[in-house]
Formats: sequence, structure tokens, C-alpha cells
Amino acid sequence: MAHKDIHTVLATRFANESDLTLSMMTRAISELDISNPEALDVMYEDVIFFTGDWPETEGWGSSDTSALIRSVKETLISHDYLKAAA
Repeated sequence: MAHKDIHTVLATRFANESDLTLSMMTRAISELDISNPEALDVMYEDVIFFTGDWPETEGWGSSDTSALIRSVKETLISHDYLKAAA
């Protein structure tokens, strides 16, 4: 599946999520080169853990993004959606 297609699946399946959640899912797809739509549900569990109750008045920083991407990567590796780096 092409990246354009997975972004379409993301926008459709998670349409009711916050902008922060969708933004972080999009970022994880891009940074981790995800093209399998089955990985979205696995990714979502990690992303929502970080973003689900994030206060709108509190800024989201690069360290928050880094921690989220690391967590998603580890989860996707453990579920065989990504290969660990050699």
C-alpha cells in the first residue's frame, strides 16, 4: 500500500480523534515508513496513551514527540510490523 493510501485510511478510520493524535499518527507513519494499514490500530494504542488526555493549555514539545515515536517503534517491532535495526 502506498503512503498516500495509508494516510487516507488514517483520516477515515480515526476521523474523530484530536488534531494532536492525528498529527502524531501521521508523523509516526512518515518517520517509521509505515505502509501497512493493520499497523494503525497497534500504533493508535501508543499514540493515544501519550495524547489522549494532553491538556490543551500545555504545549507539545519535541521531547514529547521523540518519546512517542520511540514507543511506537518499539511496539511495532514487538508486533512484527517493523524490523529491529541490525
